Amino acid sequence: MTRIARVELSAYRKPYRRPVTNGRYTYSESRLVLARVICDDGVTGTGWVPGGDVVFHAAVEMAPLLLGEDPLAVERIWARLYQPKLVGRRGLTTRAISLLDIALWDGIGRRLGTSVHRLMGAYRERIPAYAAGGYYEEGKGLTELVEEMAGYVAAGFRAVKMKVGALTLAEDTERVRAVREAIGGDAELLVDANGAYSTFAARAMARALAEQRVYWFEEPLTPDNLDGYRLLVRDGCVPIAHGENEYTRFGFRDLIRAGAADILNPDAQVLGGITEMRHVVSLIAAQELCFAPHGDQHIHVHLAAGLPGGLMLECYHERVTGLAAEMVVDRLELAGDGTVAPPDGPGLGVRLDDELLAHHLERSATVPV
Repeated sequence: MTRIARVELSAYRKPYRRPVTNGRYTYSESRLVLARVICDDGVTGTGWVPGGDVVFHAAVEMAPLLLGEDPLAVERIWARLYQPKLVGRRGLTTRAISLLDIALWDGIGRRLGTSVHRLMGAYRERIPAYAAGGYYEEGKGLTELVEEMAGYVAAGFRAVKMKVGALTLAEDTERVRAVREAIGGDAELLVDANGAYSTFAARAMARALAEQRVYWFEEPLTPDNLDGYRLLVRDGCVPIAHGENEYTRFGFRDLIRAGAADILNPDAQVLGGITEMRHVVSLIAAQELCFAPHGDQHIHVHLAAGLPGGLMLECYHERVTGLAAEMVVDRLELAGDGTVAPPDGPGLGVRLDDELLAHHLERSATVPV
C-alpha cells in the first residue's frame, strides 16, 4: 500500500505595493505557507494557506503525524491532527491542519487523475463569481473607489464587494451610495465590515444598506457576538453573511443553531481543510441554507461548485491577495455570464510559479529531516 513518505513546508513573504485597509485591519504584506505531501511512489499533493511563523511552525510539529499514513485516509489523518487539548480548538493551529489537509486532497486528485471538484461530487459545472475589492488606501478617494468597482463590472463581474467600517456611518453610507450609482441596478453589491461595528452601529448601517439594495452585509460584528448577529438577522433589513473566522463543524453547528447568519462564509483554509469543509457544508445543507466561501478562489472554486448549496465564489484583486493570486500560473476565466468553472486538471488543477515563490521564500523545513 502507498504511504506518505515526506512533507515539505515553505513560508513566503511579499510586501504589497501599498498597504490596504478594511474595516479594522491594515495589511502591508502577503504571507503564505505552502505544504507538499509526498508519497513513497512520488505522487505529490500541494496545499497553501495565508499565514506566517505560527502556522509554519505548527505545521512542522504536526507533519510527523502524516508519515507512514495511507494518503487516502483523510478522515483518520484529520482526527489525528485535531487534538484540542494539544493544539487548541481554533486559531492558527487549525490553519496548519487546513494546510496539510488541502495538500492531501490535491494529492488524491492527482493520484486518481480527477479534479477535487469531481471528488466533491460535481454538483454544478460553473459557479457565479464576484469581485472582492473596495479597500481603503492612502490617496484613494471616492472617485478612485467608484472607478475600481465599476471596472470590475465592466470586466464582466455581475457582483462586486466593497469594504466599510473604517469611516463614520455617514461617510461609508455615501461610499456605498456612490458605488451603487456607478455599477447600476443590474449588478449585485456586497458590503463587508470585517467585524468593525458594535451591535447598535451595525443595525443602523444595515438599515442604510437596505436603501441601496445591498445583496449581503458581511461580518458586521466580531465573530463571537452571536446574539448581535441573531438580532441583525431578525431585523431583516439586509441578508447577513458570516463565518469566515469560524472553525470546524462544531463552530458552524453553534453558529447555525444561533440563527446568526442568512449566508455562511466558510473558508477551507481556516476551518480545518477540505475534509472538514464537507462536514460544514452538510450542516449548512441540512438547514437549507447556502454558502459562499471566503478566500482563495483557486481552492474554493472546487468546493463552491462541487458541493450543494454553493451560492457564489469570491475572486480577489491580485494587488490585495499578493502571493496567493500571483503564484498561480493558470487563472480562472470569467465567462460572459459572470461565472467561472473549476479547472479540469487533477487535484486542484493549478500550476505554481516556482521561480516567483523562490524569490520570496522566508524559511523551509522537511519532515523527516
